[in-house]
Amino acid sequence: MRRFLLGFVFTAASVALLFRVIDWSTTAATLRSADPTFIALAVTCLVLSLGAKTVRWRLLLPAESAVTTPRLYRILHISFLLNNVLPARLGDVARVAMTSRQPGLRFGHVLSSMLTERVTDFVTLVSCFVLVSPFLPIPDAYLDWLHLAWFTIAGMALVAVVAVVLRHQLARLGRGLALPARLARHNRLTEEARSFQDGWRQLFSRKHLVRIWGWSGMAWAGAFAINYLLMRALRIDAPVTVAVLLTCTTNLAMLLPSSPGYLGVFHAAAMLSLRPFDVGNSTAFAFAILAHLVNVLPVSLIGAAFLLAGRDTLNLRGARQAMAESGSAGDGKPPDSAAIA
Repeated sequence: MRRFLLGFVFTAASVALLFRVIDWSTTAATLRSADPTFIALAVTCLVLSLGAKTVRWRLLLPAESAVTTPRLYRILHISFLLNNVLPARLGDVARVAMTSRQPGLRFGHVLSSMLTERVTDFVTLVSCFVLVSPFLPIPDAYLDWLHLAWFTIAGMALVAVVAVVLRHQLARLGRGLALPARLARHNRLTEEARSFQDGWRQLFSRKHLVRIWGWSGMAWAGAFAINYLLMRALRIDAPVTVAVLLTCTTNLAMLLPSSPGYLGVFHAAAMLSLRPFDVGNSTAFAFAILAHLVNVLPVSLIGAAFLLAGRDTLNLRGARQAMAESGSAGDGKPPDSAAIA
């Protein structure tokens, strides 16, 4: 409930800001003049980017599992659909529930794979921002914000280095924190903790390391291309480095609590990111609307098609049943992985 209220506050504040600075007639005219060829190319890049993310996700799951990449692709789209229409990121809950019911997978495997996804995404985005930031055509008035970003990233990098140096001490500390006796005797909890550790090791596996980071780079290259193509569609004269910046800021903004579909928060982040580059408020808002539609509408429609497809794919009844059983997973019985076809 607290997250829902916080999301409402962030969304309301963002919408209020947009209403104060936007000329709606100019925004509508800008959207009507968008080049459909570039929009179609952007949608194509979106589909390819999601395919790359799915391949990476499969590499983060145990190799001995029988789950297929096409099955994970369907689950990913359904979770995006649910995130776009339901509050509190319930699509992520459904994603864990549906995937943990697949053959050879446990709750811990799926949870650790999603955590490592977040780690690789964050590291990739921050690295790309660091690489392109010296080449951003930022006016002098905004340089202080750029320097603040650099110092923040340097601080996070220092914390990461310290954690790596002290990893053995931290591991011993973790082993020294014993679970309460009642929990320690709970076989299901112990098995899930072990499966979480197994899944986390996939990120550092020599066998998969290059492929995981390679597919991650391809996925985010597609995301950068989407924003660049949409800027071209609206005739925004900005280099590809600005597209990288837009991708970083909008994805970080989506970490904030917000309404389903990130309404308001996404638009404010995109618009504010374009303002330093001599892009008018209405044109920047037109880009935010177009980028939001391109990123939300196709994946939601594909997710809805998968959800309603029938017995040979994931269906609404199976998804609801998976979420219900995930919530009561403490009964000591493993879920029936065959219940979702």
